[in-house]
Amino acid sequence: MSGVRGREGTFYLNKKEAIHRWFAYMEGYSGILVEKELERIGYDRVHTLYDPFGGCGTSLLTASRHHMIPFYSEVNPFMGFVCDVKINHVIHIRESAQKRQLLREHYRYVSGLGLAACPVSDYQGFEKFYDASRLSVLLQILAVIGEIEDEDVKNVCLVAIASIAVQVSKMVRRGDLRYAKGNEKEGVNQNVKEVYLEKLRQVIQDIEDEGAGLFTEVTKISDDARDVRGSNLFDCVITSPPYLNGTNYIRNTKLELKLLGFVGSEKDLPPLHSKGIMAGINSVSKRNHVEILPCVKPYLDELEPVAYDKRISVMVAGYFYDMDRVIRSLGETVKPSGSFIMDIGDSAFSGVHIPTHVLLERIAISHGFEKYGEEVLRVRHSKNGTKLSQRVLRFRNAKET
Repeated sequence: MSGVRGREGTFYLNKKEAIHRWFAYMEGYSGILVEKELERIGYDRVHTLYDPFGGCGTSLLTASRHHMIPFYSEVNPFMGFVCDVKINHVIHIRESAQKRQLLREHYRYVSGLGLAACPVSDYQGFEKFYDASRLSVLLQILAVIGEIEDEDVKNVCLVAIASIAVQVSKMVRRGDLRYAKGNEKEGVNQNVKEVYLEKLRQVIQDIEDEGAGLFTEVTKISDDARDVRGSNLFDCVITSPPYLNGTNYIRNTKLELKLLGFVGSEKDLPPLHSKGIMAGINSVSKRNHVEILPCVKPYLDELEPVAYDKRISVMVAGYFYDMDRVIRSLGETVKPSGSFIMDIGDSAFSGVHIPTHVLLERIAISHGFEKYGEEVLRVRHSKNGTKLSQRVLRFRNAKET
């Protein structure tokens, strides 16, 4: 499946949407997908919405625009920062003419700066990801942002500078963050000051756009969705869990994590990654407690003899064990008859197909949900040609009031 419907499960359609577009999140999905799911449920039936994997805040931002109260969990501190800024700090700036004026003044101030490249004495090993002159200018602008006294204005500027970190580096995001090859940077504007000011123009435009209104602030209730406790808290969950595909979601944002001070060096990345769902090989360690779910065991029996890396079987077992804990929590926190909408894709390793959507459906049913809908968004293929899909699963909490 291709076309617009297929793109709804990607970040592509957000690239032209106010506020959504501030930070391009490769692993994200579109606000249009969330809108259609909320319309299907009925806007008047959703007062509280939770995303256990907040990401770049697509579900949360959409909920705020419809006067719903959004909540989220997110283990990546940079992405949690993005969620808060795109909603809470934007609301504060929109409500204050003084804050909007400060933002415009910052734009004019940076426009008039003469930024000369100078040596960067120490960037804890991250200097290898940048041309020295670009890194120098990037850090000079960051220092200027750090002098802004108003926290709301400062934080939207921090999101703006972080959003250009990859563009002005030696790196590209192509599935994973990696060094650019050949002409992959050809035609890409890497003038740090120009790129930052362009992003800042976009930020100011979106904040002042009356059609991009936000109404309710977002609340982070935990880093880890597995830790959430409570009964009947949410009317609706719309989320996209990490895919079982080996992606290191922390390493993919290491430039932004470093730029905003969430990590000091690359040694700080693995502990952050290990806190999340076991969706990648690099998150497998002896510290992880993993139990094999009965529904997963037949696939492990098939996978273990042929897997090219012994950690793959542990990763698959750990992924569903972790997701079982998340969905068990949702069984308690989602209200009776509340909705649980999940965007997910399946995987294949060494020619063994892992039907992630089927296994997560079984887990959801075991925790009191009933499936009322499923839709394929697009068809994909693994590296060896195995046909895979991305789909939306729709559940309703069947527990009694």
